Amino acid sequence: LADLAPSAAAAVAAASSAATAASASDDRENVSASSFVPTPDLLRHCEPPASNGGRVLKIAVLLSGGVDSSVALTLLKAAGHDVTAFYLQIWFQEDFRNYWDQCPWEDDLRVARGVCDALDVPLRVVPLTDAYWDLVVSKSIDEIAKGRTPNPDIWCNSRVKFGAFRDHLAKAHPAEFDRVASGHYAATDRNSGDDGIVRLVLSGDLHKDQTYFLAHLSQQQLKHLCFPVGGLPKEALRGVARDAGLPNADRKDSQGICFLGKVKFSEFVAEHLGEIEGAIVELETGKRLGTHKGFWFHTIGQRSGLRLSGGPWYVAAKDVEGNVVYATREYYAVEKKRDAFEVGEFSWVSGAPPPRDENGWALGIKPEEEKEGPSSGEERDAPSAAIHPPMAITGKTNRAGETSAAATAAAKASNLFVKVRHGENRYGCTLRFSEDGESGSVVIERDDQGLAAGQFAVFYEGETCLGCGVIAAKKPDAALIARDAQHRTVIEGGVRRVAEDRKRAAESAA
Repeated sequence: LADLAPSAAAAVAAASSAATAASASDDRENVSASSFVPTPDLLRHCEPPASNGGRVLKIAVLLSGGVDSSVALTLLKAAGHDVTAFYLQIWFQEDFRNYWDQCPWEDDLRVARGVCDALDVPLRVVPLTDAYWDLVVSKSIDEIAKGRTPNPDIWCNSRVKFGAFRDHLAKAHPAEFDRVASGHYAATDRNSGDDGIVRLVLSGDLHKDQTYFLAHLSQQQLKHLCFPVGGLPKEALRGVARDAGLPNADRKDSQGICFLGKVKFSEFVAEHLGEIEGAIVELETGKRLGTHKGFWFHTIGQRSGLRLSGGPWYVAAKDVEGNVVYATREYYAVEKKRDAFEVGEFSWVSGAPPPRDENGWALGIKPEEEKEGPSSGEERDAPSAAIHPPMAITGKTNRAGETSAAATAAAKASNLFVKVRHGENRYGCTLRFSEDGESGSVVIERDDQGLAAGQFAVFYEGETCLGCGVIAAKKPDAALIARDAQHRTVIEGGVRRVAEDRKRAAESAA
C-alpha cells in the first residue's frame, strides 16, 4: 500500500497521529467545524487543490447521517472544494403493512441536517424510493425465489447510489459536479499509469475495507468517484469528527441489510414470497427429518432455524425445483470440501477482464523486482503479463472428484485473490475462464464453508480490485433427486408467481 498514489498506508499513519493529538484536547465540545484544520496527510484522498494544480472541484457528497460520510464531507470542505451534500431517501414509508415506519430514515435525515448546519454546507434530499425498489429490492426477491443468496448492498452502490443518483445529477444538475463522494472505506489510484484507468484499491483498514461492496461499479462510474475517508481506522475517524465538532461523532454504525431497517429478514421474505412447506432431508441417508416453510428461508451453511433435535444440523444443499432442504451433522467433514466454485455474470471495475492465456487461465503482472528488462535508468517496455505461478495444472480434480493438490498449491502461490463476502479474509485463488469468457472456474487455497449461489466473488490483483462475478448454483444432483423423489414438491410456475397469485386472490377476497 505504501506505493499507492495517494498512499493509503500514509493516510492511516497520519490518522493515527491525528487521533492521538485529538485525545489530548480537553475542550472538543467547544470546537466549531469551521475552525477545524486537518493535517495535509488527512487530505490525501481528497485531491486537494494544492496538489492538484490548484483545481477546485465541485463535489456532490452522499450524506447518510453516519459518521463516515460526515467525515468525508468535512475533509472535502477542509481541502478547499465546493461541496454540496445529498441525502438519498430510499427507505419505504407505506409498504410492508406499515412495518417500514420503524426504519430510521427520518432520524438519519435529522442528523444529516445537523452535520450540514455545523459545516455550513447546503443539503438536498433526493427521493429514490422507486428506483431502489426496482433495482435492488425487487431484484433481491427474485434471487431469493430462485434459491440464491443475493447481496443487495452491492447493487445499492452500483445501481442506486452511483447509478440512479448519477442519472439524477445529469438531469437536474447537468455538468455541474466533477465528482461524487461517499464515506466508503476504499481508495482510488489515479496516478499509477498513463492508460487513464482509475484503480480501486484496498483501504488501509482491512477490517473495515469496503471494496467488496464497490466491485460491481463500472470503470466509468469509478472515474467520477472520490472516497475521502480512504483507510482511516474507525477510532481515528471518530477523532476527526470530534475535532471538527460534528454532532454525530459518537453515533453508532448502522448494521444489517440496507433495505430492511428493523424488519426481520424472515418476515420480509414471508411477506413477499409466502410459505410453502417442504421436506428437510438428511443428506447422507435420505431420511426425512422434518418440515420447513420454504427453501427460500434457508442458505447453505446455515445452522439456526431448522428446528431439528439431535444436532447441530447445517443446511448442506437445496433442491430448489423440488422444495427440499438437505441437512447434515457432518458439515465440516473432509469429504465435503468446499474449495472450488463456478462463477459468471462478471463485472470488471478495472475496465476489462484480466488477460488470459490460450487455455483460459487468468494472467497477472509479475512483481516489479521479477520483471525482466533494461537496467535501471533505461526505458523499459510495458510490463508483460505473466501467468500466476504455478498455473500449469494437470486437471482441476483428482480421480475422486476432489480438488487436486496441484490446483490448491497454485491457488496458494497466486497473486490473484478473491473475497467471497465482506471482511478482511480473502483467498489466494486461480481463475480459469470458459472459452467465451462469460464464466469461469475458481479454486481457492483452502475451504470456505459458506459458499452460496448468488453471492458475489470479488477478485483482486494484489491490492487492486479487478471486479466481481456471481457464484453459480451447482447443478442438481441427479442421484439425490432420484433417491428422494418421494420428498419432492415441485412448485409449478415458480415461487414468486405463486406468491403473487396468492396476494391477488387475497386482495380480491378482501
